[in-house]
Amino acid sequence: MSSGQRVAARAARGVAVAALGAAVGLLVASSASASTDGEAYVVADVQCDTSHNGVLDLTLINERASIDAVFVVTDAHSSAISQFTVAPKSAAAITFTDLDDGTVAVPVAVDGVPANVAVSVSCDPPIVESAPGSAPSAAAGVASASALPAAGSSTTGVLLGAVMVAVGAAASLVSRRRHS
Repeated sequence: MSSGQRVAARAARGVAVAALGAAVGLLVASSASASTDGEAYVVADVQCDTSHNGVLDLTLINERASIDAVFVVTDAHSSAISQFTVAPKSAAAITFTDLDDGTVAVPVAVDGVPANVAVSVSCDPPIVESAPGSAPSAAAGVASASALPAAGSSTTGVLLGAVMVAVGAAASLVSRRRHS
């Protein structure tokens, strides 16, 4: 249905309601309030891009059954003003990119009523610093030889290993004779 057809349909409904009200003797008032027809509002979501900049997604939501919602959004960086008309039972999305860390405020109005958005952006990677006076040495990350466990050949180790191999071989032979 085109917007002209919607306007004509609304006008026809208005005439029918007015005629019904006059016939019954009632005063009928038409209202575009959010409480009788639904709500229109903004949802904000912040993410970080791969360059550690903030990305703000605004979703303009119109849950009204029969009335368009007009959103006026002011760009946080350029102060440019944009107007978005969102049809009934619809939504629209706006994305702001390259946001610095900190609070980002986006002035928004829904049908002339302020619905400003303020979000906190925190996308910078953590910074690792060393404490003064504890500068790493050139051999940082390499343990000293005295801190490492002793390795190499040892007569005790070789004898212990030979005894364990002999015991294992003997156990294997005994096991084979029992099962044969």
